[in-house]
Amino acid sequence: MALSELLFLSSEAEYKAYFIKNYCNVSPIATFDGLPVMFYPDMFEHAFYKRTEARWKAPKDRMDLDRCQRMNWIKDVLNDDTIIPRQGYDKAHNRYDNNSRVAFLGPNDYIVVIRKAGETWRFVTAYLVDNEWAKRKIMASPAWKA
Repeated sequence: MALSELLFLSSEAEYKAYFIKNYCNVSPIATFDGLPVMFYPDMFEHAFYKRTEARWKAPKDRMDLDRCQRMNWIKDVLNDDTIIPRQGYDKAHNRYDNNSRVAFLGPNDYIVVIRKAGETWRFVTAYLVDNEWAKRKIMASPAWKA
């Protein structure tokens, strides 16, 4: 699969404006199998920030340039019919959840997460998976069921 070029903008404000213009203002964006995915401006910090502390509940407090530069990959991954969607993992309840859908592009170690929100789906996050344990866990998760 051909991925979009990396996105090089000069500031956090420009990345957020780009996200709003190219995702929020044109949503829903359909997945390859027709799921409507909504994008909202208030998700920018969650999706494109990371934690400087290694605790799970620590706040996301710093913009992640790797995430921002790959913003256009979100559409690419959502539209890739060769990716087998997986169930998301609910850490709080220690179980897989079919209301959360994960698309993992293995060759590039890139993941896009969406969550069911009534009749539509909501974009949650997208990032590079940076460790082997997490990659194995994602690939071992159950297939998502329509």
